[in-house]
Parts: sequence; C-alpha cells; structure tokens
Amino acid sequence: MKKRLLLNTDLRFTVIQQRQKKWLRLRLSDKQINAFLFVTQGVGVVFVGIFLAAYLAGLPSTAVFHSEAAFRIPLTILGAVLLIMVLSASVLAVLSKKD
Repeated sequence: MKKRLLLNTDLRFTVIQQRQKKWLRLRLSDKQINAFLFVTQGVGVVFVGIFLAAYLAGLPSTAVFHSEAAFRIPLTILGAVLLIMVLSASVLAVLSKKD
C-alpha cells in the first residue's frame, strides 16, 4: 500500500515539474536568437581585439599595456558585458529548448 502511495506522489510531482518546465520555456524566434548571438559574438570580438592590442602594442620590448587606463577600462567594461551575455545565452539555451 505504501509503495502505491509513493508512486502516485512521485507521478504527481513529475506532472507538476512538467507544467513548470512548459511555463519556463521561452518562445523566441530564430531571428531574435540569431541577433542576440551575433551581438554576443561582436562583443567578444571587440574584447579579444583590445586584449590582443594590449599585448602586441609593446611587442618589440617586454612591455605589456594591460595596466594602462586606455586598455584596462574598456577591457573591464567589455569583459563584464561579455560575461553577462554569455551567461544569459546559456540560460536562454536551456529555457528555449524547442519541442
């Protein structure tokens, strides 16, 4: 008797979980997803470009310009934006699974 009661409880719990999953799914069009991913890649390209410029600007010598404000401030801002966008893309990928 207890096994049946537990089984029924588990089944109800999975039905509730399935309803929550359907509620959490996002309905995004392919155009919206592509635009978001394109912007995320663009921010990543700019970040990597500035990062490489900080290394390659002092190439003949051993100087690296990461501590210069001209490189440090944009790297900090773009790095934070890129991190947020990558985490958002990961969350959106999980929530917008197609049926």
